[in-house]
Amino acid sequence: MWDIAIKEKVYQRLANEIFFRILHGEYELGSKLPSYIDLAKEAGSSPETVRKAVRELQQNGVVEKTRLGYFVTSDYAPITAFRQQYLAAIKKEYLTAQRKVEI
Repeated sequence: MWDIAIKEKVYQRLANEIFFRILHGEYELGSKLPSYIDLAKEAGSSPETVRKAVRELQQNGVVEKTRLGYFVTSDYAPITAFRQQYLAAIKKEYLTAQRKVEI
């Protein structure tokens, strides 16, 4: 069986990129995120894909929805948890790739 499936969706990659910007302080804790339209223009993506990415971050507690828009959480705990989740997924991918190339 061929292993050519693409597991990561575009919105997941975009969610990760937004998350990296949060980690590196481009979007500070408690700050309002740019609009879907602005994020889509910057990312070269559709607003719908951005919406899905932000929803992914919201479900993980990294982003909070208010009546004024979407804000980066002020609580560092969900950010730490999402970071650990991301690193675990990368480690799993690495170990899978390593098994594929072992002789």
